[in-house]
Amino acid sequence: MYDFEAEYRRIFETPIEQIKEDVFFRADNFEKESWYGDLQMYLAIGVCKPDRDCVADLQKALKVLGYPTRISENEGEPFLLPQRERQKQTPPRHKQEMER
Repeated sequence: MYDFEAEYRRIFETPIEQIKEDVFFRADNFEKESWYGDLQMYLAIGVCKPDRDCVADLQKALKVLGYPTRISENEGEPFLLPQRERQKQTPPRHKQEMER
């Protein structure tokens, strides 16, 4: 039988790099957390300004939901923003291909 509470605790004990998206987790699974309003704000506009002490937990929750984030600071205040995607490097074209 699936133990939701154990899975929930496991998320917050796992390093963020090892967390994978879980399509069965929903945002309202986190409604009892103090940072739930920040989670809703991020889902609505793609950025939020959480309290410094809950940034890590909020980041993990967002990653489980499929929203990898990064932390940016402005005037000493943390903001969660979408993680930048690395652009794929296109291989250099050879002179012969360019002349075609």
